Amino acid sequence: MKTSLWQTFALHLDDKRPGFARGPWFTMNAVLELDGELDHSALAAAFDELQRRHDVLRTQIVDHTQLIHSAPTAELELVDAVETHAEVPLAAPVRLRLAGNRLALHLHHMVADPVTLWTALDELATLYSAQLTGAAVPQPAAQYADYTLNEAALVDRQRGPATDWWQTRITDAKPCPQPPVQPAKPFAYREQLLTTTELAAIDQRTLQQRSTPLVTLLAALAAGMTPYVGAGETLVFATLFSKRDRPQWQRVLGPCIVPSVLAIPRDGDIAAVREAVVGCSRYARFPILEADVPPRSPFFEYVPQNWPSGYDFGPIHASVAAVAGPKDTGLADILGIRLRPTTDNTLTGHFSGDGTDWTEPLVSQVCAGLRNHLLS
Repeated sequence: MKTSLWQTFALHLDDKRPGFARGPWFTMNAVLELDGELDHSALAAAFDELQRRHDVLRTQIVDHTQLIHSAPTAELELVDAVETHAEVPLAAPVRLRLAGNRLALHLHHMVADPVTLWTALDELATLYSAQLTGAAVPQPAAQYADYTLNEAALVDRQRGPATDWWQTRITDAKPCPQPPVQPAKPFAYREQLLTTTELAAIDQRTLQQRSTPLVTLLAALAAGMTPYVGAGETLVFATLFSKRDRPQWQRVLGPCIVPSVLAIPRDGDIAAVREAVVGCSRYARFPILEADVPPRSPFFEYVPQNWPSGYDFGPIHASVAAVAGPKDTGLADILGIRLRPTTDNTLTGHFSGDGTDWTEPLVSQVCAGLRNHLLS
């Protein structure tokens, strides 16, 4: 079976930046803290069963094809200590490590997204409990192969209307501001943008405007970029959309995400930005010709805080201790902006770039403009 839109995108990204997506650090990671000792045999059996129930956990990506192994490819690892990040080979895309009262699950990002991470842990806890009690666990409602085939059918069926929409949206669009190319060092850093009180006020305003955090932050980012963009121009960002838009996809394991773009009016109000986001999301599944997209568009992503309260492995409760996406390998693109609320309800941004068009001081100026807009 051919790769999904996300997997195809990741492979294309790896062609441009070798080792980024195919490498062992392109992972989704979670560490749980346990309030008791797990039965090693029951946990190993539950992990084996989890892999048997979900083809995607036995899938290897080879030459734009999803190859499914007939048997599980990983076993429970008993180790002295666990770290948040761990290498996961693409040929065996899942690892489970236990060290005392710490349990860590690592999934290669080619076969997983954040929902997959949480759902897999939830099902692992259920399967572990079933090992202790003998209870039956219902089979999954769908496999990732079903999702991939449905995705391909949607693209073929609605390609015409989607192509028309994208052409009207980005024909006259400009890439997000590209200052003159100048020598500079690559950079990657985190910065708090809003305090707990400030974020609470922004969330309240977002509700009053019947908007979403993504729309509010995009409008503020556009305002922060105003000094570098001409009036009336459209800002274009690369982005990702989650697409679990059918009941059977809600708990399917696999990367149900679609690479796309956001075409945002530079001078638009909240309503205009919201309309743009809705349209971009609606047609996100439909590939846009690369020649039609302004080159070197920055990446933007808003990641909601969705840590679960915990999991019950029989009588043992597990709480989330740490979570992380792909490890920073130093392969920076033109500009990456990732905003997320933290567990203490502040808003934090992660910013990275190769320093060619966007320098760190310039990005700091844009962040200041974003913050000023949000608090004005």
